[in-house]
Order: sequence, then structure tokens, then C-alpha cells
Amino acid sequence: MSLSDLQDAKEQIRQAIDIVDLIGGYLQLRRQGRNYVALCPWHDDSKPSLTVNPQRQSFKCWPCDIGGDIFTFVMKKEGIDFREAMEMLADRAGVSLSFGKQHSDGDHQYDRRNLYKAMAWAEDKFHQCLLSAPEAEPARQYLTERGINQQSIEQFHIGFAPNSWDWLIGLARQAGATSAVLERVGLVGKRQQGEGYYDRFRGRLMFSIRDPQARPIAFGGRILPGVGEQNPTRPEAKYINSPETPLFSKSAQLYALDLAKDAISDDSGIVVMEGYTDVIMAHQHGITNAVAVLGTALGERHVPLVRRFTDRITLVLDGDEAGQNRTMQILDELLALFVKQDVDLQILTLPSGADPCDVIASQGSEAFAKLLSTAVDALDHKIAAVTNGLASQPSTHAASQAVEEILTTVARAFPAGGSASSVALVREQQVLANISRRFGINDDTIRTRLTAKRREQVTRNRTRYVDQHQQAPTHALPREQRLNLSSWERELLELLLHQPQVLQQISQTLQAEDIPNPFCRQMYTRALQLTVAGQTPSFQTLSAVTEDNDEKNLLVECDELGEQKSNSDTEQRVNDLLALIADQKQQAWQNSQVAELKQNQLDPEHEQEVLAELFDVLKQKHE
Repeated sequence: MSLSDLQDAKEQIRQAIDIVDLIGGYLQLRRQGRNYVALCPWHDDSKPSLTVNPQRQSFKCWPCDIGGDIFTFVMKKEGIDFREAMEMLADRAGVSLSFGKQHSDGDHQYDRRNLYKAMAWAEDKFHQCLLSAPEAEPARQYLTERGINQQSIEQFHIGFAPNSWDWLIGLARQAGATSAVLERVGLVGKRQQGEGYYDRFRGRLMFSIRDPQARPIAFGGRILPGVGEQNPTRPEAKYINSPETPLFSKSAQLYALDLAKDAISDDSGIVVMEGYTDVIMAHQHGITNAVAVLGTALGERHVPLVRRFTDRITLVLDGDEAGQNRTMQILDELLALFVKQDVDLQILTLPSGADPCDVIASQGSEAFAKLLSTAVDALDHKIAAVTNGLASQPSTHAASQAVEEILTTVARAFPAGGSASSVALVREQQVLANISRRFGINDDTIRTRLTAKRREQVTRNRTRYVDQHQQAPTHALPREQRLNLSSWERELLELLLHQPQVLQQISQTLQAEDIPNPFCRQMYTRALQLTVAGQTPSFQTLSAVTEDNDEKNLLVECDELGEQKSNSDTEQRVNDLLALIADQKQQAWQNSQVAELKQNQLDPEHEQEVLAELFDVLKQKHE
């Protein structure tokens, strides 16, 4: 889609969808003056903090510093990117996002809508195969043995892939679908030798992985014993997932979140398990806030996904030693990550050799709910694991090593000084008191060691940062720098948004290249372009330029603050702004001249002229 087509489509969507109707479908709105307010879904909000402005078609939560337009809201609430938000809103508005003629048929077939259709088609084929195909009988028997009933098979869209190299490819050929599209979504692979494709999933029970909007985006396949040829020299993995695709990233998705999200609450939180059948059995027995990771550990990219629904996570660990070890290896990172995000992480360790599916199937949901109630804070879990068997021997070398390991975890998990929240500081104090009691170490000694650990952590982080960024492009500015506007740049944007008639006067003095901040420069340039085209700069016309949520949020701020100044003396504001800009230019000139003088880059005659000019400027300032 060309840039002009994209802008036209965005404008059509904006005009077709009222932000009050949109947000009202997610939150309970009530009228407050000209605006609407609601409890903010992104923080613990007891007093409505989220404001919806129907005139500007924007929203803003000041405590969260989140705001923007309909696209921003859907992106934040659904945890999706701009393209997906645009597709969702286009469907709602009845706006076609067809590609222009400049795109080839090859480009068109990889449109995300086509990719989603291909996945939905494949999900149905796998599911129908499981329900009725003779070759799927071993899969049906397996599900029966695991206690998974027909309702769950339907609810979770479970399927079966026959043990054939081209079963799905053949069906796609009959349906007029291309193997290239199936490859793009990870359903088939290209043959290494010769031309053609092969089915990626063969002889496997198929678990459909859906996004929070219930769209199939990937599959997990479990191999079935006795199905197909077995090669002892190259044993196949028990489970395989779809590869990374334009629709799927395993580290940013959770299995069954589409079914669990309505059951998640502040009290129950979300229960994270390791396996597909664990989750299915949990839902089948009424534990409907259960989800699973997808062949990867719980990590950083899961946080924004989970935080949309809750700030409480219970991580359920299988009773086998391998599962325990995997979690211990990443527990420090998890603690640091979740404490920083104010997420409460609890850990439940099941009895030895047990997994959730077996426990629930054999003992029932009430027994499993009791186990969930015994989940412990993640840091307590770490302390218990490290100090196991040491309580009666506090002075041994092993005990000293345990203390060092615990303090390393505390240093990573809890921020130091002013950046720590009050809750984190209290929790830290509790942990240190616990160590002091258990090992008989005085508080000053523990604090000294913790300070040293934090210094080590800062050094490691600094080294890691340098390693990661030494090759980074110099034009890629961090968010803080990109959105850190000076007071006069904010004033400029506020005037553009609420007093656009002053733009012509300002433009006689201010050139775009005189504006240091790149975002402010972009908005000013766009405002000039709109004026030349006979259009009036406004929040809607300027926000249409960017797809960045932080930049839209900044525009909302400037528009809000500009509106509060609407009764002030506009002429005086413009004069003050122009005077400030003139001072900025003069100061920049002075700095450059002083720099040249210090570096002795001027010939004697030119140096005298510059000195005379500088003295004149200083004299005028003091008169």
C-alpha cells in the first residue's frame, strides 16, 4: 500500500469510528463535562484517571503517561502492532485495505489478512482430520487416555496431521492456495535438494496456538507413539512448534490466552504452565485462567502481554528435576524483570514426578486449587532452594556461598536508591532480615555485601550495554532523547495545535533546521506543509503523520496544555516565543565563535572582529 493510500485509509477509519464508542466497548465510561472518564486499565485505578476527549478523538491517562488516538488505544489494549490495529479497526469501520497496482501478485499474497486466512484454513483441516479421518484414530485414543473430552477438543481446536510429506500441500493445491503462503506461515518447508515443498507437521497431534484476538497464528505438534516410521538414529522431538513467522513469535505469546483472558482477575491472577495438555485439563476442570509458555521460558516479552490483564502470575513447575533446574537458571532474571514491572510472581512446585495434567485428572480441581494456594513468592522460592539443609549449619562455607548467591539475586531484583518503589523497599528489608536471622549475620555486614553486589551488577550492565550498542546506528535516538522537548519546543507545539493562525508569523523567524528536537521538527515541518496545501494543522492532522504511541501521547499532552492556555494573550505568547528563539540563535552563535577562538582557528584580523561583536552583544544584554 502506498503512503498516500495508507494515509487515506487511516483517515477513513478515523472518520468512521468514534473513540467514545470504541473505548466504551472495553471500559465503562461516564460523562464528565465535555469529556468521558473511566478507570484506567494500565494501573491500579480507584479514581477514574483515563479521560476520553470526543472533540479531539483522543484519550489520556496522566498517572500512566499513556495517551493517543483510536489506533494507540487498540495497540495498547490488545498488545498488537500498528498494522494489526489498523486491520482490526478497518474491519470494524468497513474500510478496505486493498493494495495498489504498484504491488505485484506475489506481494499481495503475503498480506497479513491472507496469512491469517491460511492459518484458519489449516486449523480447520487439521481439526476435521482428527474428528473423522481413519488415520487419526491413534490421536483420538491418546486424547481419551489423557482424559481430554470432546468439548475440550472443540474448544481448543485440537487437530491431527497425518504422517504424510504432502497431505496439507495436496489440500492447498485443491483449494487454490499456494505453497509459498503456507511456507510464509510455517506450515510447510522448502526441500533442500530439488524443487518443491514438504509438510512440516507429520504424524502429530496438532494444538492450535491463537493470539489474544482468537486468530490462529501457529501450531504445536506432539508426535504420537507408533505413528509413522521411527528412526532410532535420528529420534524426532516430542513437541515442535511453528517457526518464527510474520504472525508468530513464541517469546511474545501464551497458549490459550484467548480463552483465559476473561477469567483473569486481580484476585486469581494468571496461572502459567508448561504444557498444552496441562492447560487443556485445567480449563476442562474449571481452572480457566491457565495458559502455557510456548517452548520457551517466561520472559521479558511476556510482561506487557500479561500486564494487560493482571499484575499477578503463578508459575507452575513440574515435579521433575529438569523443570526445577530450568527455572532456577533464569529465576534471577525473572525476579529482576517482574519486580521492576511491579508484577507479583508466585511459584508452585508440584510433587516429584507430577505435572498439572496428571494432578488435576487424578485429584480434581479442588485439590489443585489447594496446591495453588500454597504457591510462594519467587524470592522465597529462591531462598528456600539455596538454603536447603543449611539452616542448622549457618557458619559453614556452603552457608556463606548461599548468602552470596541470595544477595546476588537481591541486587538484581530490587533497584537501589530513589528508583525503588516503597513496596520493593519493604520487601527488600524483609529479605535481609530473614538472612540475618537464618545465618546469624548482622545487618551492617549484609548491607555492605549487598552494596558491593550492586556495584558489580552496575559494572556488568554497563559492559553489556557497551557491547550491545557499540555497533548501533548513530541516528537511532533513544526514546528519552527523542521525546525530551525543551519548554519553548512544547510552547511551539501548543501554539500550532490551538493557534495555527500564528504559524505564518513564526515561520518568518524560525526555520525547521533551527529546532533541535527531531519530533518537534517533524511536526513543525508537517504544519508548514499543511498550511501551504490550504489545510489547518490540528491534533488529527499532525497525529496522522506518526504511528508511534509515545509521540501521539506527547501530542495529546501538548494539546491538553495548549487548551488550558486558550484564554491567554496569544500575541504576547508568540512574541515571547520569538524572543526566546532569537536568544537561542544568538547563544548558539556565541558558543560557536568562542569555540573557534579557543581553538585558534581565526586569523588575527578576523579574531578582532569576532571579539568586537561578542563584546557588543554582551554590552547590549547588560544595558
